Amino acid sequence: MAIYHDFLFIDEKNDRLIEEINLEEDFYDYINENIECDSDSYLYNLVPIINSSYVEKPYGNIIPKEKGLTYTGICVVNHYGFDCLTKMLLEWIAVLEKLDGEYYYPDLIGLTEAELANMSVDELEELKEAYFVKSEVMKKLQTCVNYLATFNSPDYVVHYQGI
Repeated sequence: MAIYHDFLFIDEKNDRLIEEINLEEDFYDYINENIECDSDSYLYNLVPIINSSYVEKPYGNIIPKEKGLTYTGICVVNHYGFDCLTKMLLEWIAVLEKLDGEYYYPDLIGLTEAELANMSVDELEELKEAYFVKSEVMKKLQTCVNYLATFNSPDYVVHYQGI
């Protein structure tokens, strides 16, 4: 069963969900393996956010007081954070572009040919249950970037939902 992180693009003025975009947890793991996550320049930790548990909507004109998307919770990004969120997504796109192949199976990474040869078909199929498809993730990321450029105003927000 796949676990997702969700970007919900919301038109606050008309109280309408524009689109929900889900990114697989396996993709997040891939990003974390390929970007220095503990550095002070890791954009995921720098996106200005609003904690929706402590602030009532509308969120469009609120100046964010916190930074960093929440891995396991919900936060809101408004137009004050759209530039940073866009830079983060473009960084992720650049990392993903370097990936060879269309399918990424994290549980198969690091296994030798001998280890793979000694596995049963069932064991191999079980390891292949966790994966993401490069072109699908790329399309989702590009859609997010396009929405952030199009909806860069106080009327629109992104609800980010971690796992």
